[in-house]
Amino acid sequence: MLDLATSMETDSRIAMIETDHEVVLRAPGWPGDTDFELVAFTPLGRTCEVVRAEELAADIGKALLILDKTRVLGDQKPDWYRRLELCADGVYPVRRGE
Repeated sequence: MLDLATSMETDSRIAMIETDHEVVLRAPGWPGDTDFELVAFTPLGRTCEVVRAEELAADIGKALLILDKTRVLGDQKPDWYRRLELCADGVYPVRRGE
């Protein structure tokens, strides 16, 4: 699951964060100089991983390129594809094998 989070408290090793949906987790990779970060976690987990938005956008862009090159979806693009395409906009200047 993805959510925005803010730091609640930080000791010398692990930050405690709270997500926008009031989930409290340990965040070992939390940068000390930030107010909000995107985090990934399992709903029943106790820890999370900080996800950099630009890295996630690049990963989404790569996945879309693979889908385009393999033509798995053909010419019809479902709504979820278009939402992901918006997330990756600007990551790769050339898309769809051009």
